[in-house]
Amino acid sequence: MTEADHPLLAGLTLEQRDAVTTGASPLCIIAGAGSGKTRVLTRRIAWQASQGNADPRRTLAVTFTRRAARELRARLRRLGLNDEVRAGTFHAVALAQLRRHAADSGRRPPRILENSGGLIAELRPKADRAAVTDIVNEIGWCQARLVLPEEYPAEARSAGRRPPWGRADRFAQLYADYESAKRRRRVLDFDDVLSRSLELMATDPKQAAAHRWLHQHVLVDEFQDINPLQFALLRSWLGPDSTLVVVGDPDQAIYGWNGADPGLIDAVGEHLPGCAVLHMRTNFRSTPEVLAAAGRLLSRSPQPAVRPPGDEPTVTVCDGSDEASVLARAVRHRHRPGTRWRRQAVLARTNAQLEPLRRALLRHGIPVAAPSERSLIRKPEIAALLGAWPADASLASCVAGIGREGRDPESAAAPLAGTPVEDTPEARATVEAFLDFVNDHLTLDPDSTVAAFRTALRADDRAAAPSDGVDLMTFHAAKGLEWPVVHIVGMEDGFVPIAHARTAAALAEERRLLHVAVTRAEQELHVLWCDRRDLGGESVDREPSPWLEMIGTSRRSDDTESWMARNLEGVARARRAIADPG
Repeated sequence: MTEADHPLLAGLTLEQRDAVTTGASPLCIIAGAGSGKTRVLTRRIAWQASQGNADPRRTLAVTFTRRAARELRARLRRLGLNDEVRAGTFHAVALAQLRRHAADSGRRPPRILENSGGLIAELRPKADRAAVTDIVNEIGWCQARLVLPEEYPAEARSAGRRPPWGRADRFAQLYADYESAKRRRRVLDFDDVLSRSLELMATDPKQAAAHRWLHQHVLVDEFQDINPLQFALLRSWLGPDSTLVVVGDPDQAIYGWNGADPGLIDAVGEHLPGCAVLHMRTNFRSTPEVLAAAGRLLSRSPQPAVRPPGDEPTVTVCDGSDEASVLARAVRHRHRPGTRWRRQAVLARTNAQLEPLRRALLRHGIPVAAPSERSLIRKPEIAALLGAWPADASLASCVAGIGREGRDPESAAAPLAGTPVEDTPEARATVEAFLDFVNDHLTLDPDSTVAAFRTALRADDRAAAPSDGVDLMTFHAAKGLEWPVVHIVGMEDGFVPIAHARTAAALAEERRLLHVAVTRAEQELHVLWCDRRDLGGESVDREPSPWLEMIGTSRRSDDTESWMARNLEGVARARRAIADPG
């Protein structure tokens, strides 16, 4: 069989084929939105294994969410690699390493602080919930950027950050108090897991060599979102025999506020000397009209489209008091009989914008699947399962006999036996999804306890249960997802860009964030903004986002309504004329 006839290369574009077959290492694949990066990652792993260039049992794929790891492993199974490749987040891989090291050393596994906010609230009891969240996020930024408490004032000033707790020196003291409290309690927070893994790689040559041998071939997804701590850990995982592939898109770098460093992919050759760079631009997801709008946002030519032409994006302006009802009518109008509601998504810049819209959609009889409602760990059937398993029990033993493979559909009810949860098709589907995450966790940590799995699941609480409803998400949460129909709301200055984005770097990230939101749409893109809103108890005039005109021209919602009414009247007259030609 020639290379051109190989089934693993079937259907690939030339740029995708190059990314799959090249033996270059280190290799950076710049994968534009919708360019098939997961397809290329999985085909590359399978291709390199088929050519004898990489042992799948010594291959590690690092993702940024458990959902992405699960999707990657599912695709690899379809390509014939049955659970041979390890896949997981940086935190999951690092935690599994620390647990193995503890077991090998006869020590207790690390205790994880699952609620950093609770500890902050103890240290600063006068801080309200919003302040606690801001403090936790700022400490996370410090940890991601390898900033020590005493370094914070200078680093915050250099980065243009505003301390969430008074002056920079006051926040630095709070940060130091937080670190001291963790040490006294002998607990690690989630970012400590990464720094401890990095420390272990630097101080224990035997453990470092074992980790590098087990993970000889490393692939990293979403490289544009990597932060300095994660990059330092990644570098420590690499040895002289390692191969490395990183995949990312500078145009989707949207986590600088959280510590990510887009400069790592922008100047990848400086950070990974000798790195080869390949580009994948062809977009398989969106129509040319959506991609044209996305290209205008970034002031560049649009990605080549595979989809045929579709409708131009629409832009509607209304009063804030009408926003929810206008959105509800738009969503219902685009719901096709017999199709699922989850074909549509409503995206906003902030979480606060979504709650009133969620209530309005429900009042209009439109089902909604908000991320918090879809979270697996919050589902009663999953809570019942986890509650029935002893914390120190072997996770593998608890799921023995209820694994996915070889089970008939009705046997999915087995895990629900003896629980107070109603045995329904939806509950069984939720358990099936949960078991997929259990199996993925066990590939990284075969000796995991139930408690360790709970901790890992809470570290990435985006594991979603199956449901049918319109997705309501922030721009950030929507990254990596796609829908046939996308509604973007609140396209006003102050939301897009967000009011606190003042520096050139922050504004550039806001622009990329909008690009991410726009490119979630496969077929239809509809944008809504309000020229007046009730803010703080008074009606305030609003200005459109400075980037709105790059998407389209606004039309008032009442104009749209009257246009529909005129057309409906015309249809009615035509029908009467046909029925009574005299």
